[in-house]
Amino acid sequence: MAPPEMVLSDLRDAWSPALAGGLLGLYVHGSLVAGAFAEDRSDLDLLAVLDSDPDENLLAVLAGLHTDLDRRHPQWAGRIEVEYVSLAAARDAAHGGTGRDHVIARVSPGEVLHLLPATTHRLVTWSAVHDHGRSLLGPPADILLPAVDPNRVRSALLDHVRDWPAWVTQMNTAGAQSYAVLTLCRAFQRLQNGQQLSKRQAADKTITTHPRWAHLIIWACDWWYDSGPDTDPGSADDVRAFVIELSATILASERATHVGLTPVTAGRGACCSRQ
Repeated sequence: MAPPEMVLSDLRDAWSPALAGGLLGLYVHGSLVAGAFAEDRSDLDLLAVLDSDPDENLLAVLAGLHTDLDRRHPQWAGRIEVEYVSLAAARDAAHGGTGRDHVIARVSPGEVLHLLPATTHRLVTWSAVHDHGRSLLGPPADILLPAVDPNRVRSALLDHVRDWPAWVTQMNTAGAQSYAVLTLCRAFQRLQNGQQLSKRQAADKTITTHPRWAHLIIWACDWWYDSGPDTDPGSADDVRAFVIELSATILASERATHVGLTPVTAGRGACCSRQ
């Protein structure tokens, strides 16, 4: 398997001439930048900043680039997530717009390359790239991308939390279920403590406040980081119950904060990491 940095260099060198002057910046973010990358499991997360909104013509060009990259690096096929956003769309959303006047393009594991509205849901990713993204091409992320008011990021993250109980009903594989558990743990920790943690770090901290779900969170960690088999039947009922409960806890805590109450959390429990 090619090292991730080799794949990223290959992607940059192919994308730059193909997109000519339309690619303003290309940034890697996520676990590789955070130092929590698991080579057998983690995805490569990138944000491409464009000079204009993507359209069907650009989508065809990008589809060819991704197909060629998958052919050159077959072991990374399906593990490269790229979001394509215009600088205008990022600025509009950061400055209070709904983003619905713009579109973005996105490809991610289990999801084909497609266009979708540039809603404020995306602020969570764009602000993380602004704060922590590493440039592969173009100026530093915090120079090119606009800063986002933390309250707007929080609002966007809460929108994600509200949507998770509906999203999780469509997650029937062990991989999707473990992703749901760990991603919601990350959202919980970011909203509680203002920290953007890795999946494992967030899982460990969430176990201490929700010990009755320790078995499920540990299962999600083990599946995700120890290359769990696709034949694992998962635990759909438990995962859905966990997502519903933790989402409700997060939203109740948010309401309590606004009326001046102190949110209550549970006691300490186990740890996600194997001992």
